[in-house]
Amino acid sequence: MSGRLLAVLLVAATGATLASAGAAGPVAKKQRVAITASRGVYSFVLTPQRSGSVQRDSGTANWGNPPDHKIVRDGQTIDVNDVNAALTGRRGTMTIRFHIEWVNAGGHYTVGTGTWTLLRGTGAYAHLAGSGRSAHAWLPRGPVSWRAEGFLSPK
Repeated sequence: MSGRLLAVLLVAATGATLASAGAAGPVAKKQRVAITASRGVYSFVLTPQRSGSVQRDSGTANWGNPPDHKIVRDGQTIDVNDVNAALTGRRGTMTIRFHIEWVNAGGHYTVGTGTWTLLRGTGAYAHLAGSGRSAHAWLPRGPVSWRAEGFLSPK
């Protein structure tokens, strides 16, 4: 093939590729977020960690009555909670499933780590999916703080 013909074919192939990519529309982008306890465990602040469609929000967190069960892993007793928390802010409500594994840190202190998954939402959260990890702190007087980090993206 001549160099000129090869160049023409390359330009045509590149143009066709760009045209089909443009026709597909924008690619859905994951947005990193942090959801942190505010003024105790029954309120929250959602803070985007990157720019995107999810905006800052705050409101109340309703944890319901989480069932728990105990397991023993490598000799350590772990209290496991699987709880659906309703986070209601100005932009809508998110129902998030938390799986938290609590361990005794001594001195009546308890720490928990786990995962979270967005089950459903209303308002600005109606068409989002997401998940991530979480950390929780419980002092002798009761629960004091939590933080969830992860990604939200369009369904």
